[in-house]
Amino acid sequence: MRPTPLSPRPGAAFLALSAFFLAETLPAQRVTFSLLGGTNLTRDFSAVSVVYQDDFYPQGPTTFRLRSGSRGWLAGASCAIELSDALAFELNALHRNLALQLEFLPPTGERLDAGGSLIGTWEWPLLIRYRLPGTAARPFVEAGPSFRTRKNQPPSEPSQLGFTAGLGAEFRKGPLRLTPRIRYTRWAADGGSRYLLTKSDQVEVLAGIGYATSPSSWKVRDRRVRLGLVAGIPLTGALDAGPRLLPLTLEKQGYAAGLSLGWELTRSLTLEAQGLYRPTRARFVFYRLDGERVAGDHFTVLTWQFPVLVKWTPAPGTGVRPVLETGPSFRLSGNRNGYYPSWGGWTAGLGADVRAGERRFGPVLRYTRWGQDRGMWRFRPDQVELLFQLSF
Repeated sequence: MRPTPLSPRPGAAFLALSAFFLAETLPAQRVTFSLLGGTNLTRDFSAVSVVYQDDFYPQGPTTFRLRSGSRGWLAGASCAIELSDALAFELNALHRNLALQLEFLPPTGERLDAGGSLIGTWEWPLLIRYRLPGTAARPFVEAGPSFRTRKNQPPSEPSQLGFTAGLGAEFRKGPLRLTPRIRYTRWAADGGSRYLLTKSDQVEVLAGIGYATSPSSWKVRDRRVRLGLVAGIPLTGALDAGPRLLPLTLEKQGYAAGLSLGWELTRSLTLEAQGLYRPTRARFVFYRLDGERVAGDHFTVLTWQFPVLVKWTPAPGTGVRPVLETGPSFRLSGNRNGYYPSWGGWTAGLGADVRAGERRFGPVLRYTRWGQDRGMWRFRPDQVELLFQLSF
């Protein structure tokens, strides 16, 4: 049995091409790196109660209740790229623990604490921010999709996709930026009725302190350093079929997105490191004895890939120039669901380089050969993907 081939989806194609089309409008502007912190104003979970008769309390029913714990904290970092004086594109990475509290309410009227658990999550808002005119403070509005990943296993399966909108203000003092804001996120439905459901509506307050800089001034030993955006789609499935007689794996179309940092060693050679987030979404399909196919629950395996590449282009010239790249790749994983992806591999790619002033953009077809996984369920060792990169 083999995994079902990936089927293209419009959303994945849009993500893959966004960096390419953004290059037409992105000038050489400033980039602001910030630290973010805040707290949630809404509860993490909807309360769930189960009433039953406990033999230890014959005088009446006992209630078992699951509810949100105390308010938690959010912390992380952001990278904002100015598209113009009013527009900016911002990527956030925010860690947040969803707190779950368990308790018993016997008929005696007392409350018995049964402990609780923390579901660690990372939130990844991708926002367009519009700043209004101002002097000391510049108010802004922001909006865009949010993605969410979970670190540990159930009892909860928080949804992975939502939409975020917010209001805030930006205070400037030289290169320093202070950005208090309030955000609202509407998350899609959670993983299924058998999971404890998180609240779909999330309100939080955040504050960021950042430093603005211009990438055109970044140099190491008088050699240019470039920051970039990378996005694309895999052309091959990630998951192996597994041992025979086990369930078939149906895999959804995936995507990859992240940042790059390159150091121009010579006019033709660049040393570049990339950090790419790549989730793999799939479900198992079982066959009953009568031949009927039964689909199991959806699951996601999260990977973060870090290629370290040497990139070669011919001597500078006009038009489109070919690009060859090769180097080791490293991989971290989370939310594994029985998979243990190997940590290392080797990458090679062929692409094109288009220059528009200080900007560099173009596609690359990349192949990675990963080491052998451990465990019964495995990732495929061969990975082919189409990526688009923009650097400035």
